[in-house]
Amino acid sequence: MHADHDFALVLLAAALCTFGSWVVSSLYRHAMTRPKGQAVIWYFVAAVTAGIAIWCTHFIAILAYQPDTPVSFDLQLTFASLMIAIFGCTFGILLAGMFKTKSATVLGGTIFGLSVSAMHYAGMVAYRVEGTVIWDQNYLVASVVLSVLLSTLALFFGRRQGKKYTLRMTLALSLAIITLHFTGMAAFKVTAGEMAADYSNPGEFKLIAFVIAGTATLIVLGGLFTYFIENRTRMESIEELRKARDEAESASRAKSEFMSVLSHELRTPLTIIIGYASILSGIKDKTTSKLKPDEPITETHFNTVGDQAQLYGKRVKVAGKHLLTIINEILDYTSIELNDIKLDKTTFAPRDVLVEVEDQFKGLASEKNAELETEWDNMTVRADRSRCQQILINLIGNALKFSQASKISIRAKQQGTGFRFEVEDNGCGIPEKDLQLIFQAFTQLESSDNRKEGGTGLGLSISKKLSIAHGGDIRVESAVGTGTKFSVTIPDSLIVEMPGAQIEDSGYKENAFTAAA
Repeated sequence: MHADHDFALVLLAAALCTFGSWVVSSLYRHAMTRPKGQAVIWYFVAAVTAGIAIWCTHFIAILAYQPDTPVSFDLQLTFASLMIAIFGCTFGILLAGMFKTKSATVLGGTIFGLSVSAMHYAGMVAYRVEGTVIWDQNYLVASVVLSVLLSTLALFFGRRQGKKYTLRMTLALSLAIITLHFTGMAAFKVTAGEMAADYSNPGEFKLIAFVIAGTATLIVLGGLFTYFIENRTRMESIEELRKARDEAESASRAKSEFMSVLSHELRTPLTIIIGYASILSGIKDKTTSKLKPDEPITETHFNTVGDQAQLYGKRVKVAGKHLLTIINEILDYTSIELNDIKLDKTTFAPRDVLVEVEDQFKGLASEKNAELETEWDNMTVRADRSRCQQILINLIGNALKFSQASKISIRAKQQGTGFRFEVEDNGCGIPEKDLQLIFQAFTQLESSDNRKEGGTGLGLSISKKLSIAHGGDIRVESAVGTGTKFSVTIPDSLIVEMPGAQIEDSGYKENAFTAAA
């Protein structure tokens, strides 16, 4: 008998086998890294993909075999061979993958190899030829043994770490399928019966082969696509977790830095208060101890003690106000974090707020040799006046303490149906990389060891949250060596707009303060 193979179909079967084996290897190794609940799903996807890819490879290779005798297929047995492949591969892969022991891998590989062999020979029984079939038992046994050994080796490679083992598993699985088929075909001997001289197997077999190959490819691609989607999602989740971890570590470092700063800030006013309180408590005894025996306390003594008590009392008051400011900032931030911001909106003129905060900072501006300028549009707005003042105090205080500016401009300007505050200085500026960092709580550009000025570092964070609570926001523009401009928008708050909004020159002369002068 002369038997031949269609070389194109053989190559098609080999290509499908290799591609299917690579997808199965990728899915199996991916399942090995997943939690138990997810792993079961991925083992099942890998097993179904393996069963379909192996069966389609076998069927196309059968169609490639074209003996010189009529052939047909038993559809029920052919379908049964497909079920054997799917269920056998599923059981073998689940057993090896879920238990992950050597013995489980050997047993899983054996079941996998035997199921592939059973699929092959069930398909061969379903392959009906007009003639006498003789089986070579040596080749038959060899095909089964090779299938079991190579399948087991493939599952062992699937347990190992490293990308190279995906390729090794692919190679071992491909060899298990190919050697099983062609060794099994070598065991298949056909003696043709009588037939017409011009007989040839129908060309529809090739069409069927391509249809099966296309269907199998789509199914295998579906498994591969699912793997890529899940893997990408997992990598994105890992990246998100990594970012969250980095942010948590950064927040932890910032909080530690903040606690270091806060301990220093609290210690300073407390030390002053305790020190001067001690002096005040002993001032009477210290004064009377200097009197001579039977010397009366005169008005001079009374005035001296009073002057000292007044001086020390003022210093205690200043330190107490400083301490109260720190505590208020912490309480404000805590309330804001708990979404407990309560705005007490009233009607007021922003001009009045500018004048008040300018007057409040005249002393500090004098110490820093800085000039304060105010500029406003004549308007009446509705917002939380005290919170707006708090925002300005934070911005102006930072500009005076940190910017090293010689001029600070404070403005209130109309913007649409609302208004905005601006605090602009001509100081050292802020690096672009730090422009968003400055609004984070517990974050300061200067470390606690290098700080030259006081403060908790919560001012800008509180100001931003208060701006957002008004329905607005706070923006910053800065250039190193040129200066910084903060803009606070309070939308939908305008009540009255006075015509001829302007910069009042007389107001500049009256409100501006030049420390150098």
